[in-house]
Amino acid sequence: MTLLTKCLRSSSEMPKHLLKACFLITFWSLVTTCWSGTEVSKGLSTPSSTDTATTSSLFGEDVVSLSAETAGLFSINNSNNYRYLPQLITVGWQLDEIGNEGWNRGNTEFLFSGMYAPVIHGPNPWFTGGLFGPRYNFIQEGWPVIPYLESRVGFMFTDATGAPNSQGQDFCFSFEIGIGVRIPVMDQLSVNVGAMYQHISNGGLSEPEHENVGLDSIGPTLSVTWAF
Repeated sequence: MTLLTKCLRSSSEMPKHLLKACFLITFWSLVTTCWSGTEVSKGLSTPSSTDTATTSSLFGEDVVSLSAETAGLFSINNSNNYRYLPQLITVGWQLDEIGNEGWNRGNTEFLFSGMYAPVIHGPNPWFTGGLFGPRYNFIQEGWPVIPYLESRVGFMFTDATGAPNSQGQDFCFSFEIGIGVRIPVMDQLSVNVGAMYQHISNGGLSEPEHENVGLDSIGPTLSVTWAF
């Protein structure tokens, strides 16, 4: 087996290994955020009226929210220079009350998202699918914003064109990491700004018939959330 053959085989296995790693990271993030302690912190100073307003309706056990989110993502190291605009509708379900003390004071939320993304530059006309995973809200007393960290996995469909450095089939998997802040504007309403990284790949399922090249993209997000 020549050195070139070994390199090609190694590169074809990378999407599979990356996909497995993405699922393991998301599972571990869910375990660690949910197992971070759910008791409401005691001995804290009396919260200000602003803090009470931002947390009483927006955050707490079994709070359900609905979000509309838009993003602009740009591919990284892909010759097709993908640019696409994910539009997401997300249902969030908060699993616990505000707990912990110090930098990780907050609570855990689980997200269920539907996504449609028109492609404005690239061989694929669109991506669509579903994502799910945990978000941790860092709720600090007296802060005007609530930082968050999230990760979601799921599936995608696209119209694969067979173009070089694109998806090798219509069905793909996806992994997403997001970071941002929620800005409360009303008792039940927040505006959220952040950044998203997304990976889309079929995990090598289309090979060797069709080459699968993972799509890695990053860009800003903007959303509004209403808590019920």
